[in-house]
Amino acid sequence: MAEFYKINQNHPNNYVLTQVADMDVETVWGLQTQAASSHKGLVAQVYDQITQGFLEDRGFNIIGTTYFAKLNVRDYEGEPVVTVNELEPDLRQELLLLLRDHYERIHRSNPASPKINYEKWLFDNSSFDGAYSIVRLEQQHIVAAILIFKDKNDFKLGWTFGDDVPTLLGLWRDLLGILPVGKVVYAEFESNDLLAMSVYHAFIWHDIDTVQQTLLWEDTANSLRNI
Repeated sequence: MAEFYKINQNHPNNYVLTQVADMDVETVWGLQTQAASSHKGLVAQVYDQITQGFLEDRGFNIIGTTYFAKLNVRDYEGEPVVTVNELEPDLRQELLLLLRDHYERIHRSNPASPKINYEKWLFDNSSFDGAYSIVRLEQQHIVAAILIFKDKNDFKLGWTFGDDVPTLLGLWRDLLGILPVGKVVYAEFESNDLLAMSVYHAFIWHDIDTVQQTLLWEDTANSLRNI
């Protein structure tokens, strides 16, 4: 059974299924029994309707949809911005707290570990681009943020969040005003992240891969060995 799942230390409540397309009914039952005995759930990420239907028949439910997209940087004009590199230590700490709150909020169905080191994820990551990661400040507090990572010669969105949609979309227009024309921003948008989805719908993103569905099985009498 071990070859069919792995443990994600950042989301320890559930086992993550691997090789989902190769599973038969008996394998799923066995994994459900093993997970239940350890007081865990099962999470699966699938890209096709047949596998999705197979798991739904075994008691799994969709908890999120992920869209993979890219944005070609054109010649935009934006307002002056504050980069993460320019933040004072207290505001950098505030940014980490906001990132933690945001990440936990969008992963309520598959809870995040309280032991996640967000400073390591961000500032200690050599791919993090503090020159193009920007924030909006009001009364010396962060009200919106876009966290960008280097992706070879282009960029990848890490996370984006804010107090409200208009403020966040305004910050995105400012970001597009400073990114080099001709570059590409890659991103993964999760349906549970309503703020990020507003960015996905507001700008001309091009889908580059099959939509991913994330499903969760939890130990209940009604779902175990549901044929």
